[in-house]
Amino acid sequence: MATSDFEPAATFQGSRSGKEYKMGSEGLGYYPTGPAPPAAAAAAAADSAEASLPPPPPPPSAAAAANASAVAKTTGSGDGIDPKERWHWKERDLRDFINDWLTACMVTHNGGLLFENERFQARTTIIRGDFGDEGAAFLNWRKGKCFATYTFGVRFEYQGAVKMDGRVIGQSKGVVWLRDVGNFDDDEADANRPLDITGTWQHPPQGQQPGQTPLREPEPYEVQLKEAMIEFSPEPVRARICQLRKALDVLAEQGDKSLPKAEDVVAAMLEESGEAGAIAAATEEARIQADAAVKAEEYVEGLRRKHRHDRHVAALEDPTLATVSLSYCDLRPADIGELVDALKKNPVATTVDLNANNHVDDAALQPLLLALANGAMPELKVLNLQGTGASVVSRNMCRGLKMMRKAIEVRFDEE
Repeated sequence: MATSDFEPAATFQGSRSGKEYKMGSEGLGYYPTGPAPPAAAAAAAADSAEASLPPPPPPPSAAAAANASAVAKTTGSGDGIDPKERWHWKERDLRDFINDWLTACMVTHNGGLLFENERFQARTTIIRGDFGDEGAAFLNWRKGKCFATYTFGVRFEYQGAVKMDGRVIGQSKGVVWLRDVGNFDDDEADANRPLDITGTWQHPPQGQQPGQTPLREPEPYEVQLKEAMIEFSPEPVRARICQLRKALDVLAEQGDKSLPKAEDVVAAMLEESGEAGAIAAATEEARIQADAAVKAEEYVEGLRRKHRHDRHVAALEDPTLATVSLSYCDLRPADIGELVDALKKNPVATTVDLNANNHVDDAALQPLLLALANGAMPELKVLNLQGTGASVVSRNMCRGLKMMRKAIEVRFDEE
């Protein structure tokens, strides 16, 4: 469409009022310089406004960009979780933590003591979590929240002793199982958690399958200790499992991906509960009592040795005694070494009577029997061990003695 004021011109022919020489829509020539059309005016106004804006800031340096990224990751939500990870499922395996916690709390702490009274004592020797084919334990992060999920069992081995009058009369071992410890359990579940307790005689020998070897009959003291485990161990064991579950809940509340050491968690728990201090006080009290008992025993032993029976003194000092009569002399194991040394110097003794010295046991008699086997007291005919603590061990040793010293008659209590 032609412009009425356009003047074509192949060459510039000088300036014209109200016109400009240029190549336009009509070709090369003179075009009017009147008001611009509306679209052109708007474009010109936009260019003018953009030109009036302040220049943009320079791009940040590499160090500043890295610092800003780190701040956004660590302070964006206050929990240290990378924003790109916040809406994804993350998990941390807790099996090692659980095993370490069980070992620290139930084996290392207080020597693994489960219970102790006048008749029984039992300790945990080995413990581990049992996760089997379907068990698991994880600390999970999902949508910014942390929670623990777990299901597992606990297996531990116990070792204990049966006591009578302060002396151990038998020792035994066994295995305890707890099953189905789960994150949905509560205090009531802990309080009623069943324990499966078995003695070692109820298991096949190591390396053999059940039924391959007949199981042996238990000793009476083994049965007694198992019954004591059934009666006394559930309460402390259930309490420990409850404490473990609470420790896992605390880990979830803290939501920290860097797990603390289980040993530190147990130590803090014991300190907070006062159990560590109570045990330390009890240990110190036991040490004081033990020291006092030792001093009392030493005092009594000193009095006893100072007031030895005349026949005891004679046996030690007179190497010409034909009859060494030590019955009812209250001999103790500590006396036998000195007595044997004296009897080795007696070449004429025909009788040694130790009747009614019940503290003289197998260990105390062993040096005397060995000395006789090596030729001490060559004229000895009678060795009276009635009323002593001699057992089948001493009887077996005396059978060997009879093979070397056929002339010696050894007397024991009737079986």
